[in-house]
Amino acid sequence: MKDEILKMEKSFFKLKYIKDKEWLNKAIHDDFLECGKSGYLFNKKDTIEALLSCEEDRDIEIYNFEIQYMDENTYLVHYITISEGFLFYRTSIWKMEGFLRLYYHQASRFNQSVKLIKS
Repeated sequence: MKDEILKMEKSFFKLKYIKDKEWLNKAIHDDFLECGKSGYLFNKKDTIEALLSCEEDRDIEIYNFEIQYMDENTYLVHYITISEGFLFYRTSIWKMEGFLRLYYHQASRFNQSVKLIKS
């Protein structure tokens, strides 16, 4: 499951997926909530609109990817990214409902020194 969720997380950085409204509607849970790196909250509709407006792949790499199993259908993941020259600590909750759906995501600026391991 770890590899599947990592693949899904990376998909949100690729234009091929984030320009596909049908894929986004399936991959993002109807009750989705995001607390973005901006500090603002976004729902599914807001997030899909923002992703559909992207014009190129998002230049983001994932480091230190970790997964915790909350129950047989719910997964909590944490990882670090570098974006705009800053480190961000990201947390996602994924639910398996016949297929993986992103239920929650948060990106917070990360100021702690850490060894980065590419995932």
